[in-house]
Amino acid sequence: MKKFLFSLFLICTSLFGQPDFNSPDFIPRLHIESEIIALPRTDGEFSVNFIYKIPYRMLVFERKVDSFDAGFRVTVEILDEDSKLVVRDMKDSKVIVNNFEETNDYNLFLQDFLGFILKSGEYKISAHISDMNSTGELKLEPIKLDLEEYKDKIVQHPLVISSRDIMCDDKKNFILANSGGNVPFSSDKFHLIIPITDTSITEIDVVIESNDEVIISTKVNESYIIPIGIAECEKHLSVTRNPEAIPLRNFVVRNVNQKLNESEVTLKVMNEENSIDEEYESKIVWFNKPFSLMDPEKAIEFLNFVESDSVVSSLLSNSSSDYPKVLKDYWAKFDPTPETTYNEVMFEYYNRVDYSIKEFKGIGKGNGAKTDRGVVYIKFGKPVNIERSSNPQGQVMEIWSYLKPERKFTFVDKKGTGNFSLTEN
Repeated sequence: MKKFLFSLFLICTSLFGQPDFNSPDFIPRLHIESEIIALPRTDGEFSVNFIYKIPYRMLVFERKVDSFDAGFRVTVEILDEDSKLVVRDMKDSKVIVNNFEETNDYNLFLQDFLGFILKSGEYKISAHISDMNSTGELKLEPIKLDLEEYKDKIVQHPLVISSRDIMCDDKKNFILANSGGNVPFSSDKFHLIIPITDTSITEIDVVIESNDEVIISTKVNESYIIPIGIAECEKHLSVTRNPEAIPLRNFVVRNVNQKLNESEVTLKVMNEENSIDEEYESKIVWFNKPFSLMDPEKAIEFLNFVESDSVVSSLLSNSSSDYPKVLKDYWAKFDPTPETTYNEVMFEYYNRVDYSIKEFKGIGKGNGAKTDRGVVYIKFGKPVNIERSSNPQGQVMEIWSYLKPERKFTFVDKKGTGNFSLTEN
């Protein structure tokens, strides 16, 4: 049974936000992503959607006969400007997985939303999440929402969607990125939807700046007039048609994340003829960033698995403030997609380091990446086949097989402590 206190775990994720890379037991910083999407309706009110995404790793799972089950309740309260309760609603969700590994997978999460209909006005939205298998409860920071301001704006809040679409009820829907309003730094492509209430406008200027540097500046005329809403579909949240919403002209900035690095950004939407000059603050966030890559100095040191000490020392001889650039420049020569800012090879390398740190430690070994199995895994990746057996001395053996090129590595646990030594290659 995987049973631990939800509240204690949340404290640990905060304490260990900067992991100890010399220990295999670091815990990454996990976040519950949430945001408010408000859309104008034909009756003059607003559809207000509280959207959330909760990582499986933050939940308490209980083992059943053939599954692991978790559950939680999200409660949302909306207060008016006089702090009077306007509405309260809650939703219970259940997560069922087939194996223990999925309960600890950093990339798995459950997402959903609670929808409300509100009149124009100022509100404060509070939410808390209760774990069903423990006494743990987490209160999120209250969000202020000024629907009076929304009512007067031509440009509504931008939405980030995946380039992939899904079919729901025989209709094409777009997957909401659901990343707290941030743009994912990823090899996947994401588009930006900029909804505008004045459907007569056919072109806008879009500028994205980072650290006062213009990264994207373009005229956008691709648009679709659709009354949009939020729906749940195939375990995704999607942007779909809502007949109760007013039609908006939705401008599309395609592949918006491909030229952006991790940073805070400012989105500017302009149209001089129609007196549009709006700004929105956002972030480019690498949500599944390898933990071994979070500290640039440590990341450079981890190159010692594939580089000589002299090369690593040369890189480290630069100023520490230059380490992020030094690291980026080093990996640039291996980048399979130099036209984008995301480097798939760098991601794969540090993902292997992360895996090795956690998976290949033995008794008395503080860092699995420094073991023989860890070094082989980092250099060559996951083997095609792992054969486990015993040798004539009764010691546990593992034979790792690779293809293209064909090679084999034999490891032996000589002392029965989980510390495997490389004996053949």
